[in-house]
Amino acid sequence: MVASAQSESGGPNDGGQPSRKGAPVATALKWVGGAAAVVSLLLALNQVTGLVQNFRIHHAEFSEAMKAGGQQQERGDYPAAFESFKHAAELDPIDRRAQKHEAQAAMLWLETAHSKDKSFTELANELVPVLDRALSEAKGPSAADILAHIGWANFLRYRENPANRDLVAQSYHDALKIDPQNPYAHAMLGHWILWNNGKVEDANREFSAALASGRERGFVRELQLSAFNNEHSDTEAARLLRIANEMRVNQEPIKASYCNNIYNRVFYFRTSDPEGLRQVLTGAGLRPEETLATYDWLASQCAGDQDVRREREFVVAFLAEMAGNNAEALSKFKALQAELQGQMTNSLLSDVGGAIKGLSGGKAH
Repeated sequence: MVASAQSESGGPNDGGQPSRKGAPVATALKWVGGAAAVVSLLLALNQVTGLVQNFRIHHAEFSEAMKAGGQQQERGDYPAAFESFKHAAELDPIDRRAQKHEAQAAMLWLETAHSKDKSFTELANELVPVLDRALSEAKGPSAADILAHIGWANFLRYRENPANRDLVAQSYHDALKIDPQNPYAHAMLGHWILWNNGKVEDANREFSAALASGRERGFVRELQLSAFNNEHSDTEAARLLRIANEMRVNQEPIKASYCNNIYNRVFYFRTSDPEGLRQVLTGAGLRPEETLATYDWLASQCAGDQDVRREREFVVAFLAEMAGNNAEALSKFKALQAELQGQMTNSLLSDVGGAIKGLSGGKAH
């Protein structure tokens, strides 16, 4: 009876307890799933590590390009600076700093452009697209700076192709609509007026406005000197002397090339042309002491000591003659003549002799 009862109620594995046949499979699947998760995690970590490493390499290259560009720009190598900042902008197209520095280097390159390595047109074609992109993000004076330099790029193009003429002044005027005091636009417009033989009064007004802005004074002065240097009349020589006097009084630096040019055009080449020298000194409207101070300022930077001293003695005597002090002038000319005797190759000797002859009523000494 006991056996029959057990048979009816079933054995111990017939529903009384769960079967253990599937347990090893489930455990294996759990291990496989766990291993897969670990592998996936390791792969993800490796990918993240690679991204971080790439970012570090990319950031280092970007930083090096920015640093190199800054150093190159500091020493005046604007083409190299432009290339460095351009590379930085390519590495990180959304970095505003790189784009801003790239545009700044482009403007500096345009300001100092010469056609030795590439034509003006080639240079403008390379740099204007960069300025156009920067202009889309710029506002106020910064936008006006960029517009003025686009105008300057068009001026460089115009020098090789007159078809670009109308674009030059238009960019300057557009810049002044945004920033009426913009020094670049005013100075470049003044230069453009003289380049086209416009009224000197109009050009002077533009240069004065550029100087009054208080910005970029060195650039304005250089462009002003360059504009008047293109003319070769007594009137323009007088203007150069007046500008030099202003720069001396304001303790402004002057490039050696401009310094030497003014010294030669106003003084050195005119000792043999007393009437021309008289017109220049009269046209400049400076007091005798201002003329001598400006002479000393120019000569100290660009002439030899011996020439400077003797030329100065000539100018002192000439100023005395202009002031009506003929006796004083004659005495100074004779003293200079005595010093120069025996130096027959010195052209100043004949100039002094001519001055003495004029003061002595045509009598040679």
